[in-house]
Amino acid sequence: MAKIDFNIALLLILVFLFITFFMSFFEKVSDYKGTRSFMESHFKNSFLAKKIVFLLPILVFVELIAVILLILAIINRIFSFSNFNFSQFSLISCAISLMMLLFGQRVAKDYQSSAGITIYFILVILGFFALG
Repeated sequence: MAKIDFNIALLLILVFLFITFFMSFFEKVSDYKGTRSFMESHFKNSFLAKKIVFLLPILVFVELIAVILLILAIINRIFSFSNFNFSQFSLISCAISLMMLLFGQRVAKDYQSSAGITIYFILVILGFFALG
């Protein structure tokens, strides 16, 4: 069996997560009113319905932190400019964001979407394994 290069695996995971979280962040920011309207409709039958105005900016902020840390982690993996472990903190911020989304989907009883989030969460966990 071939030896897995965990540095390359981690870099690919970080790039994948960057694309995912950047697009998620960009879509929320570029159509903030539409996103808010969708979320208010999505959660209309739950206790989160009236809290979207407060919770959406928190989610957007966590995604922004994840994107920034992912950029720094990718650059640091390629150029080794710092001893700080940006990869670990970027994976933590991705996990937090995904858990926020998972909680919301479970509250909304959208089980299909929560299953999709689980796949991304597994990828984040694999990133932690690749860290060593």
